[in-house]
Amino acid sequence: MASEHLKINSAMKKPDELLQIAQTAILNYSGDVSVLNSALGMLFTGQYYGWRFLYIVHSKRTVRKYEKVLDIKVTEFFQPAGPLSHRSAGLVEANKHSNFWKCVSGDTQIPNRKLITDDPPLAGKQTFPFAEQNTATLNR
Repeated sequence: MASEHLKINSAMKKPDELLQIAQTAILNYSGDVSVLNSALGMLFTGQYYGWRFLYIVHSKRTVRKYEKVLDIKVTEFFQPAGPLSHRSAGLVEANKHSNFWKCVSGDTQIPNRKLITDDPPLAGKQTFPFAEQNTATLNR
């Protein structure tokens, strides 16, 4: 289970610091509530997965939009990798490449970039037999 691997380290932000940022964002935000909800989600996932994960699962434009809502810069606020970053199939794959930003931009394709799993190395090797069967049926 994922919680067995979690090791809180001194580099992580304190919960009250995260809650203060969240509260300020909630009190000051004006606009589509789904943007606020997503920005708050980014705040808390960034705490556990790190800023590199955020750039793998979100576009640069989306990260900037959420940073504005939260009034933070993720590369300054979070560590590059958090205590759960090993669970991100996209980040595990991106770390195999020499240029992280090409993975972010899409120049280097990253399969399952948004998948969180207890076994990221196998994420790209999963097969779904029913999909092959349906494809065969469609090709008749």
